[in-house]
Amino acid sequence: MADDNSARRDSSHRDSIRRQSMIRSRRQSSLNSIPRSFDRRLIRYENTYRMEPDQDRKIDIGKVKRIAQMVLDSAVKDYVYDAQNAKLLVGRLSDQIRNQMKQLPANRFKFITHVSLGQKKHQDLRVTSRCLWDVKWDRHITVSKEGKDFYVTATIFCVYSD
Repeated sequence: MADDNSARRDSSHRDSIRRQSMIRSRRQSSLNSIPRSFDRRLIRYENTYRMEPDQDRKIDIGKVKRIAQMVLDSAVKDYVYDAQNAKLLVGRLSDQIRNQMKQLPANRFKFITHVSLGQKKHQDLRVTSRCLWDVKWDRHITVSKEGKDFYVTATIFCVYSD
């Protein structure tokens, strides 16, 4: 019985060594396929340690609100609520708002968009968010639009990122 156990251990040890050597040879062969002229320079940027935005790069929260409201108004102008299309519309609205925010001259700001869309059926809805942020630079806005049978609300968080 003891001989069987030691034979199994030796066999599994040999299999392990064989697998490791196969992995090494595969790695080396894949590295050999990269041409020697391939230049692999890594660009490293130093941290600027800026804790606040430049004076000319602050967020114009009024402009952010106008853009978000414009996107909402144009997207749901003739919309009639449909549960199947609501999912797609919410994703599309969020992407459109975020892409418009990227056009703003706001280096080092991240934009987080949250869009809610629902059918009006005499119900109440309350949305709350909690954030841990720098009150000097970070901002948020909420815009909404109501139709005959739906409501849509978009919240955009503008967060300064070092």
